[in-house]
Amino acid sequence: MIIGLILAGGLSSRMGEDKALMVIDGVTMLDRTAHTLRCMGAGLVAVSGSRPGGIPDRWPAAGPVGGMASAAEVLPDAELLVVPVDMPRMGSAVLLPLLTERRQRATRWAGHPLPMRLTLDATTRDALIGMMTLTGRDCSVTALQTRIGTTTLPLGGLDPILLANCNTPDEWREANA
Repeated sequence: MIIGLILAGGLSSRMGEDKALMVIDGVTMLDRTAHTLRCMGAGLVAVSGSRPGGIPDRWPAAGPVGGMASAAEVLPDAELLVVPVDMPRMGSAVLLPLLTERRQRATRWAGHPLPMRLTLDATTRDALIGMMTLTGRDCSVTALQTRIGTTTLPLGGLDPILLANCNTPDEWREANA
């Protein structure tokens, strides 16, 4: 089973408004991202973050790994497509290669820790919870990927604009020009 996990628990403080509710072509980023994941075969799309229908962050302010750890406590074993809500150009060209490469527990693009494919099972859950419970530990997505083993795909001919995530109004304008 494929589950789409949309990371939408951040404060959007640099953007100045909720990135999940920003609109492209009449559709919110949250709905647009969920639609993209369903088109990639996700039988379930879950949203991390304290919003209606979302999975509340058990570890507030713990970033994307905190959102993944919170989601891992309620989601079944599956292959996850973990994507941030703030990637307006993300589509099948970005996600399909991640989904098909399964030599290790996770797959990502070179220079981009997210989006990623992640095998969710007991081993991954233990790694996520371990990262949340140890003080002074690096809780970055890259640290998680190092801990569990990750295949990094070369960008090759993939246009980097497809991997742009937008944290500021200037980045939003540039990605949507």
